[in-house]
Amino acid sequence: MISYDIVKYNHFKRGVLMEEFRFALKRYFLISLAYFFIGVTFGLLMKEAGYGTIWSFLSAVFIYGGTIQLLLVGILKNHTPILTVGLISLLVNSRHMFYGLTYIDEFKKIRKKSFLKFLYLSLTLTDEVYSLYIGSKFPERLNRTKIMLWINSLAYSTWIFGCTMGGILYNFINFDLKGIDFIITEFFCIVVISQLVEDKSYISTSVGMISSIVAFLIVGSNFILLAIIFSMISLLLLKNKVSKKEVDKI
Repeated sequence: MISYDIVKYNHFKRGVLMEEFRFALKRYFLISLAYFFIGVTFGLLMKEAGYGTIWSFLSAVFIYGGTIQLLLVGILKNHTPILTVGLISLLVNSRHMFYGLTYIDEFKKIRKKSFLKFLYLSLTLTDEVYSLYIGSKFPERLNRTKIMLWINSLAYSTWIFGCTMGGILYNFINFDLKGIDFIITEFFCIVVISQLVEDKSYISTSVGMISSIVAFLIVGSNFILLAIIFSMISLLLLKNKVSKKEVDKI
């Protein structure tokens, strides 16, 4: 009788686990194609810049940041000093701190139960994954932490696969890839348009555009670092207005 109950319980656990996976997979599908194709583009650009597939793979594994990875191609081409690279990476990825603040209480609870799960969720929390967290209503009968782990794992593995495949596919491409780096510009344009649609205050987007123009007028084509610094300072000065607009939208 005890043996039967154990088998029945294990079967129930497997059923719940599959249900959690299916729930995560349905949500993840919304961002899967973007992860794969932008990853492939990064791999192609890295190979075109003279870096082997192994570097695309390692970048995806250890950096895992769409924005900074795409910027990395140009940074490597221009032989940018390592200190500047570090500063750019810090400033570009600083937005992730705000994502963490949203889930700080929940992540603290996860850390008490499993530090490894907490660490993995923290390091793989990206813009798109964050949007899935916010936009999804997790069923109470399912384990929320496990669903989050599934979503993060699917996104992470797809990004690694896409970046690696881009480096491999480059060897089989017979046409000129000149101009493919325009997808980086297109990628950021989509981000800006999405921000304009969602952010009714337009403050963040306006600050970014104005900061970029001013920085370009000051230093020319290498304006990205100065633009980021201007943007961060401006947003810190305007943080009260930005916060108020966010409250008004809710």
